[in-house]
Amino acid sequence: MSSRRTQQRSDGGETLIELVVAIAILGIAAVAILGALMMSVRSSVVHRNDASGGAYVRSFAEAIQTYVDAHNIQPCATAVSTYKAVPVTDLPAGYSKAVAVQSWNGSAWGGCTADGIQRLDLTVTTTGDDEHKAEETLTVVLRRPCNSTTAAALASGGDPCA
Repeated sequence: MSSRRTQQRSDGGETLIELVVAIAILGIAAVAILGALMMSVRSSVVHRNDASGGAYVRSFAEAIQTYVDAHNIQPCATAVSTYKAVPVTDLPAGYSKAVAVQSWNGSAWGGCTADGIQRLDLTVTTTGDDEHKAEETLTVVLRRPCNSTTAAALASGGDPCA
């Protein structure tokens, strides 16, 4: 009689298939996490450009307000070039600004033909490629400012803004 010994396999280890499946699951999870992280970074850049563009277009409007207070509104012939040349404090290199001017004709806004009330569409464009840059626009309505002669003009019954 011969005795045969049977070997018992241990259940303590992993098979090759189990390891491959585990690594595949971890790989898919890592790709998903990295994709979400990249999307977060991209949206952060877009949000930062939107926020900074909005702040700079408001600074542009304030600079034009200060300019008009000191120099009066500009005639239509020179309004675009004059207002565009108004400096904006701390505007970063690569940011661009633009101005479009319209005038009020009594019933609607149209091409700048009169030197009365003016509507300025101020635009600041941030740096970056087409996907990441931001363009912020602010509309400002200007009229002739009434300066220090207001009290005297009112006292004499005249137009305080003439």
